[in-house]
Parts: sequence; C-alpha cells; structure tokens
Amino acid sequence: MARAPTPAPRLSYAENERVRRICIRVVNHARGGADRCIRNRIFDLTDTLLRECHLRARPLDLAAMEAAPIEQVLSDLTLLRKHLNVGAGTLPGAVRLRFQQNQQEAA
Repeated sequence: MARAPTPAPRLSYAENERVRRICIRVVNHARGGADRCIRNRIFDLTDTLLRECHLRARPLDLAAMEAAPIEQVLSDLTLLRKHLNVGAGTLPGAVRLRFQQNQQEAA
C-alpha cells in the first residue's frame, strides 16, 4: 500500500507576513536604488534564505528579526547566503545565527 506524501512545511500567516516585511526592509536598505530588477532579485533571495532556514534548517525568531537593527539582520543573511545549502536545507553546526530560536539546537 502506497503511503501518502508528507506535506511540505509551510509558514503560518503571521510568519509569512513577518518574512515579507523583513524582505521589504532589506530591499529598502539595499544600494540597488531604483533598479526594479535588482530590487526584485534582492527580495526573492532574502525570501528564499529566510524560508529555507526557518522551515528546513533552523527556526528563526522572525519577530525579533523584524524589530532588530538592519545591520544585525544583514549579518545573519550574509551567513545564510554563504553557508545554507538551499537544496538540502542544511546549515553547518558551526554557524551561529543571531536570530536562531533555540541556540542549543546548533551545538
């Protein structure tokens, strides 16, 4: 008997809105300025990194991330861009994220 496929993890409405607002903050801070293509690329990349990390690698404190100074948000995004394997949803254990929900999980 075939087993039903497990549904892909999804963000709640509140989490989805937080991710969207974080992406908008990052885009507004970016140096891309008025170039719509660059702004869209920044938004899409930020969205992918946040979703993949939160759902598959390590849960993030999205509320704290939304309220934090943009430099702290960009710091975590830089680490994610360098180390997150989006295809596999893995992040090396040595990588410490500022907005990781449970810091003991990575140890």
